[in-house]
Amino acid sequence: MTDRCGRGMCEALGMADPAPNPGPEPVLLDLDDLDAVGVLSEAIVSLRAHVLISDHEAAITIDAPTGWHRLVINAKNGGSSVLVVRFNDLSVSRTKNVAAALHRRGWQLDEDHEGATLRQAPGTTTIDVAFEVLAALGVGGAPRGTREMRATDATGAIVDLHP
Repeated sequence: MTDRCGRGMCEALGMADPAPNPGPEPVLLDLDDLDAVGVLSEAIVSLRAHVLISDHEAAITIDAPTGWHRLVINAKNGGSSVLVVRFNDLSVSRTKNVAAALHRRGWQLDEDHEGATLRQAPGTTTIDVAFEVLAALGVGGAPRGTREMRATDATGAIVDLHP
């Protein structure tokens, strides 16, 4: 067993590992980069592979600047994806603008009017999912720039999105 002390020395000395590994660095998604669709597509492939191997549903969370909407990509066991945006961090006017824009794109507004969902059938390509996510991240005038992506599965395990 290897830990940060080296070759299991922490355990042998009866010490806790002083700096547990926090997991992989988040994947950076630069919305101004033409390759954003490729970066996002690779992350979705990693997420789907994790679901197939572990048999646990998993989700990518894409952060947002303060006052804007985060987006979550849920990967299901059957191969479908569910995209979710919650409006909790938005002002009333931004909520209305983002909700209207997502609704025009075919998203379903949640019954509580606090978010929107888009279900994508099994077999939807990662490129199609990526293009929809990129479009949804920019609705309502949301700023471009770089966003961080992190993923966990249903057990709370961190999913590495790096190719």
